[in-house]
Parts: sequence; structure tokens; C-alpha cells
Amino acid sequence: MPSERCTPNELILGLVSISDRASRGEYQDEGLPALRTWCEDAIISPVQYHERLIADDRYTIEETLRELVDRIGCDLVLTTGGTGPALRDVTPEATLAVATREMPGFAEQMRRISLNFVPTAILSRQVAVLREIPGHAALIVNLPGRPKAIAETLEGLRSDAGDVIDAGIFAAIPYCIDLIGGPRIETNPEIVAAFRPKEKQRREPTAASAAPVQEPRPAFCAAVPQPASFETQAPQSADALPKTPLHANPSAQPAAFSAAALNPFKNEPATAPARDMRPPRAERTDRPRMSPEAIARRSVQHGVPLFNSRPRNAIEPLELIVKDPQGGIEPACTVIWLHGLGVDAHDFESFPQEIMDFGGPAARFILPNAPELAITAHNGYTTRAWYDLLNTSFTSPEDTQGLARMHLRISQIINDVVSSGLLAEKIFIGGFSQGAAMALYCALRQARTLAGCIALSGYLPAPELLDRDITPAGRSTPIFMGHGSFDSVINPLIAQKGSEIVEHYVDTLIWREYNMEHEICPEELTHIAQFMNTALQH
Repeated sequence: MPSERCTPNELILGLVSISDRASRGEYQDEGLPALRTWCEDAIISPVQYHERLIADDRYTIEETLRELVDRIGCDLVLTTGGTGPALRDVTPEATLAVATREMPGFAEQMRRISLNFVPTAILSRQVAVLREIPGHAALIVNLPGRPKAIAETLEGLRSDAGDVIDAGIFAAIPYCIDLIGGPRIETNPEIVAAFRPKEKQRREPTAASAAPVQEPRPAFCAAVPQPASFETQAPQSADALPKTPLHANPSAQPAAFSAAALNPFKNEPATAPARDMRPPRAERTDRPRMSPEAIARRSVQHGVPLFNSRPRNAIEPLELIVKDPQGGIEPACTVIWLHGLGVDAHDFESFPQEIMDFGGPAARFILPNAPELAITAHNGYTTRAWYDLLNTSFTSPEDTQGLARMHLRISQIINDVVSSGLLAEKIFIGGFSQGAAMALYCALRQARTLAGCIALSGYLPAPELLDRDITPAGRSTPIFMGHGSFDSVINPLIAQKGSEIVEHYVDTLIWREYNMEHEICPEELTHIAQFMNTALQH
């Protein structure tokens, strides 16, 4: 849920310090205090702060930036640390991964300013980007790690007489925020003067209007709570509503999984009288009774159906292979993994151990076998497939009925796992090629939030139905999509277009492209392991 502005022009500002050792408590973090102190001195218009101290981990950085922009509603996010050439310096990569457009001028100016002080400024890899989502946009800027360098790049270079020799980057930030639809930022000119074109500059008030009447401060603005750091946030109870997505601020839960947000009258005053939502008795008795079949159809539209609506509608189970971790290790999660077109579950029997070898969690893998179907695109050739393939371009028309039927059969596996006592938040669904497409289709339509969805070398099937079919749980399930740049089976442009559609609907999407064909590479396995570990921690 986005943060409320206390005044119309209040800046919602995210400050992120990125340091392995500081996040572990090995030494006192200097980044956040330096950022906060400078901003409090330089910005004279209202500011609401949201601070995060996190480790040098790419997935953690990406998710923190998404949280601050998408869920908190920050207009500006300033990061410090992790921009050098060292192996663990991944802040620029994480920032670019969540960006919609790059703003290279900021990075050029930061390096130019720093070169006046140290020759090693050329080693800095800071970037600045825009992240744009429906109805909101934010500027994200990577700053240096040292407090002195932070002030230098924000303020710029001045002569001994105090004249500006080289403008600091913050001089351009207020106008940038204006252009992307954010609040108007006013600054202290003794520290940094905000630059705006003359026609955009605000006129000085006349004597008659210099002291406008101030409205009472809203009650909710009395004390803006500062959320806990991303690293130290306590997990929600396992008995709560579906799994909390990968973000830190408990006050900024996505609307689908906040008890208050689920209230259809959440925007009414707290003192509003309770409403009786039941229709008048006459309306209930006059309403035609729904048949069990109609109830089941309605349930399908909202996720997993009522399987026991009628015995004759029982879903035929799929053949399964179950692989537990080797050596008797207790599994930390369960993965339902779907194979590709024309092969079977045996092709991925070694996959669980490969994930562990690359640092992933010990997992129980459930490997279903797809039924044999006659494939239209292959002249009726019969092979194992999750649904019929009507063309090899992976575009409409598609076998939407086959997709829906298989969704129910795979969802039954998820239901059975949950019935055995495992939380849905510990279940991943994933697959390769057509299995990846089927996994995406299922994950986005589940009634429960899963730990995550892993789609490798696949695509988004039936994108035109997603707006109608996606569930609140599907929006909150983290998605990892990986694809080969040279994939000759499924065009990477088709896959990437699908990822862009998915990103508009879900809270967390991670897209990765690799220098490979229609296959799985070691780098991708490393990223899958990291994704799974991060998802299970939150």
C-alpha cells in the first residue's frame, strides 16, 4: 500500500545503504546518516523518509528498489555503496534491472565532479534510472559510498568565494521529479540551488498572500513510522494470509494481502458504522439457486476450482516422479517441475541435485508426466505435451481450453501438497520450454501465493486472458524468467514481450537473458538458486 502524503507537495524519499558488513552489524553504517543529514539540510519542502540498510546482494537490491517505488510510492530513491569494480559491487546491475529508462547525464556528472577530488573516480559505475509503473514514476540514483563523496556529488564544486564551478547533480533532480509527475521540491540555495527553466519557476508571493492560512495537519501525519531495515524485518506468521512478497515494510503490504486492504470499505473513516452486506431476505429467497456446475465454474475463474463439486467431475491425476534430496536431507521446500514438449519427467531427475550444487535449497521435486497429445503444429504427431500447440510462432490462436484443463490438474497437485501439511509459501512451480509456459499460466491463476515460479526458456501463453484471470495470489507470487539470447526454438523477443506483460501485473518479476541456445547454463542455475533462497527467506 503506498504511503500517504501529509501535504500535496511532500516528497516520499527512499534512502538505501548497501553494505555487507554494515548490514551484518560488523560496523556502524555511515551511508544512511550521511544521506539523511544532507537531505534534511538541503531540502526545505516536506519530506517523508524510508530507509533501508541491506547487503550487497543483487536480488535483495532489486527487490528493495521495487518495494520503495512500487509499494511505498517513493518519488526519489538515493542509494549509496556497491558501485565499484569489485565482484560484490552489484548495485548498478540491480538498478538497471528494475529500470524502464536510463538517465546517463547524472552518472557522467557525478564522475566529473569526483575527478576534481580523486583520480579513482573513473572506477565508479554509478547509474541513474527511471522506474515507471502504471500511475507512478520515480528517479533512482546511485551515489558513492563515502559520506564526503556523497555531499560532493550532490552539491557540486564551488570556488573559495562560494561560486558554483561545477553544478551538483541535485540541482537537476527537482525539475526531473516535476517532469515525471512528482511533487515540487524546494531546496536551500546555500547548499544547492534547484534549477528550473524560467517559465517553470514559481513567482514570489505578494505581501497580501505571503502568509496563507494553514490547514490543520491530518491526524495520520502526526508521526510517520520508520520501517525496519530490509535485512532485519521479522517474517509474518505462517498462519497469516498468503505469503508476504519479497519486501521489507510491513506497513506497505500489497493490497491483496493486507487485512485492511481486503476490506471493501477501507477508504471510509474508521468510525463509519458497520454495514450489513447481506441482501434483503426477499432477494435471497427469490434468487435462483446456483447449480454445483455453476459454482465450480465460478471457482475456476478465481483460481483453484472446487474439485469435489461432483464425483463425476473428478480430475484424472497425472503420473508423478518424486525426488527427495540425497543423503536424507530434510527438504526446505517442494518444487513442482514441468518438462518440455516431447520429453518426459525423467529428463529432469538430476535437476534437484544440480540446484543444490549451485547453492540452492534442498528441495523435494515432484516431476509430473504430461499426457500424450496429437500436436496440431506438428501435423498431428502424438507426443507428451501439457496442451496442444496450434502454431510454432507461440502466438494466437492458442489451445486455451487445453491450458485451462491442465491448470486444474496441476493445481490439484498443489492442493494435495498443501493438504499434506506444507505451506503454499514453501511450494515453487516451474518448468522448461512448454513446461515453463504451463507453470506461468498456473502460478498467475492460483488461489494461494506460492514461494515462486521459475520459467526457463518459455513464454507467456494466452496473454490476452491474463487481465481477466490473474488472482491476488498470482500477483504476489515472485516470478523468475530466464531465456537464451540465441534460442532458436522460442524466439527470445516473444519471451521478453511476455515478461513485460507479466511485470505489469505482478509484484516481483526477475527477467534474465543468457548467451545460450534453448538450454540451461551454469550462470542461470546460480541465479535460480539465489532466487529460491531469497524467496524462502521472505
